[in-house]
Amino acid sequence: MSVELRPPCREDAAAIADALNEFNGPAGFDLETSEEVGVWLELPSIDFERDARIAVVDGTIVGYSEASDSSGERKLVYVDVRADPAHPEAGGALFDFAEDHARELAAPGGKLKIWTPEGAVSWREVIESRGYTLHHHSLRMVAELETEPPEPVWPDGVSVRTFRGEDDERDVYEVQEETFADQRDFTPESFEDWRHWSQREPFDPGLWFLAFDGDELTGISLCRGEWAADAELGWVSVLGVRRPWRRRGLGSALLLHSFRELRARGKKRVGLGVAADNPTGAVRLYERVGMTAQRRILWYEKAAG
Repeated sequence: MSVELRPPCREDAAAIADALNEFNGPAGFDLETSEEVGVWLELPSIDFERDARIAVVDGTIVGYSEASDSSGERKLVYVDVRADPAHPEAGGALFDFAEDHARELAAPGGKLKIWTPEGAVSWREVIESRGYTLHHHSLRMVAELETEPPEPVWPDGVSVRTFRGEDDERDVYEVQEETFADQRDFTPESFEDWRHWSQREPFDPGLWFLAFDGDELTGISLCRGEWAADAELGWVSVLGVRRPWRRRGLGSALLLHSFRELRARGKKRVGLGVAADNPTGAVRLYERVGMTAQRRILWYEKAAG
């Protein structure tokens, strides 16, 4: 059985989503939608003619891979390889492409990084057989919204309002970059990439919450009204509090405010993703507001050379 590799195009979005879900579903991971894949295929920083391939078997798309360094720093190149488990030969060809291209992108001393759902046991074995070692894991955390979350208690002098479009875009982007700079393997994201992905449809500016101390933006909670095509699941895409305002209860206030607003819109649950070893103590914060870990994503890495 022959495998054809070719660059993806926007018209492939639905077929790519189907192939990714053949991988995601059995592993217990979020399902992709054709709409989100379509948005991804138009991300400004990735040259999909150069950086990505789809695998085609007998005229059917069965997998996808890419290697990208959106920051341009060449220190850390992210590899994404997912193929229908029924076509391991396609998975192998896609992995070969992604690794070869990642090495071209990486600087001397750079690293390749790849993720996988914990439940994809056979795929983890493939990753490890290629010399990757487990580096850390991240968590999907979820809270039930059956009952009204507690009223948030805001730090003295802090108020909250919703996002006002272009007037707020640059400030929100800069706060997100600043607050995530503490994270392991942080890589800068361009404003164009951030706007393209974070405001993809269905985007609701009424679910982006901005906390101010006077006129100064101190924290953000950027939420979505659904996740992975689950209309009952609200999602906190970004929670960020700037250093001078940490450990004053602002993070928990933003979360509780977000939970209450999502529940008012009929959401049954709310989720988010977080690195298990987040240095800001985020996991403990999420547990205090009633969230529990639901699943794990494993992150592997190896030297590019």
